[in-house]
Amino acid sequence: MRRVLPRGENALHPLLLALVLLILVVQPLVELDLLPGFSMAIGLQVVILAGLFCLDSAAHRGRHLIIAALLSGAGLQGLALGPAGGQPGLIAAAAAGLALGVLMAAILMQVVGAGRITIRRIEGAIAGYLLLGLIFACLYDLVHGLVPDAFLHHGAPSEAGGRVASYLFFSFVTLTTTGYGDIVPVHPAARSLAILEALIGQLYLAILLARLVSLEMAHRRDGVEVNRRDGVDTHRRDGVEADRRDGGEPGPK
Repeated sequence: MRRVLPRGENALHPLLLALVLLILVVQPLVELDLLPGFSMAIGLQVVILAGLFCLDSAAHRGRHLIIAALLSGAGLQGLALGPAGGQPGLIAAAAAGLALGVLMAAILMQVVGAGRITIRRIEGAIAGYLLLGLIFACLYDLVHGLVPDAFLHHGAPSEAGGRVASYLFFSFVTLTTTGYGDIVPVHPAARSLAILEALIGQLYLAILLARLVSLEMAHRRDGVEVNRRDGVDTHRRDGVEADRRDGGEPGPK
């Protein structure tokens, strides 16, 4: 019998798909000028709308606050993730990071909530990991807006325009501790953010995601053992009743 997922878990799969398409397809096409610059902002809105469906119905107290926070940053995110050469303001970058942060919090509430750990919840945890990269990209953009020479791009100060695309790449390189070295944080605030992201990225995988995977595997193993035990008990019970019908004494099983 197919298990019915709790409300909200079904939306974790399309959310993860939307994030992957945004990061791996939309963003490169924007950089290659094959898509208009505002496509990144539209893609981000799709991600946020998909995330709204991940809110658990039990969390009714924070639902309206979360939705209001996400929608309040929607218009400013178009400025923060607009065409290359633009000058997104500090408020725009902060609003984008805040909206994504609230979305990530809502998703993690769904992932670690009461109930069995499923593949959908693991997908939600992966989506949260990708959201971390987007959030820190906005934070790096915010630091750049406050201190224009906080980062060096190929040994030179970064340009004024098209920052988010570069910081999106730098964010995921830092999150995974790859470190190509093409973008280097030189300001103390930028370095602190990079250290924080690297630490969170490693702890997220080693603690949260690994724990969820181990719990899901344990649930599967327990389910197999229960099915086997029930099958043996059913077989014994059927054998005893068959012996009684035939008028004989039930033999040892």
